[in-house]
Amino acid sequence: MKWSVRIPPSIGYCMQQTATPSAEHTIAVVEDDEDIRANVCRFIEKSGLSAWGVESAEDFYVRLLRDRADLVVVDLGLPGEGGLSLVQRLAAQGIPTVVLTARGDLESRIAGLEAGALQYFVKPADMNELVAGIRSQLRRAAAPAATGVHAMPWRLDAAAARLTAPNQRAIDLTSRELELVACLMAAQGALVTKQALVDAMGTKDVEDGFHRIESQLTRLRRKTLDGTGMALPVRAVFGKGLVFVP
Repeated sequence: MKWSVRIPPSIGYCMQQTATPSAEHTIAVVEDDEDIRANVCRFIEKSGLSAWGVESAEDFYVRLLRDRADLVVVDLGLPGEGGLSLVQRLAAQGIPTVVLTARGDLESRIAGLEAGALQYFVKPADMNELVAGIRSQLRRAAAPAATGVHAMPWRLDAAAARLTAPNQRAIDLTSRELELVACLMAAQGALVTKQALVDAMGTKDVEDGFHRIESQLTRLRRKTLDGTGMALPVRAVFGKGLVFVP
């Protein structure tokens, strides 16, 4: 039996972009400083693009469930999950990312670019230059869509207990891993609550059961990254559950 994941509108950018950046393109700004975040979003919108902002990677994952993001501007010094980790996750999914940070040393620049950032701006950056960089990356990202090339989905072959990444590399799953992945992918991008997860995994105690699921998920993330070279697109929504967001 084949499973495939419907790409939610929030991240289906590769199927929706046109050759020229416009107001149809939405930029997400992940910045913990409220004033900087507001100023960046305001300038982006004045430049003819749509924008929304959040203060952390965790808030970004939640917001992405309902709003699209064609490109993400990331501050490296975020609370909770660090900006570098967020850049790596986004790059693994092919979502264009630009870094805007106060870290201007060479080591940080190299780390940001190696993590997958397409451009690296140091605060205080010129907003016109930032928007020019954003537009440049949007044009590059739009090129594959113009030639009819679309991203492949993650696929689960339940009969063979095999998960295949968009790059066509696959990993074999244990029976418990298969149960977890099947439960998450069946939701087609919607949140799967902690209660639903522990019920699906045959556990009675919610907190203890979910803790075991989190431990299993950590091992599966490492296994997926090692086996496919891509990050498993499972996001944790604090206190609520998990969501498979390809």
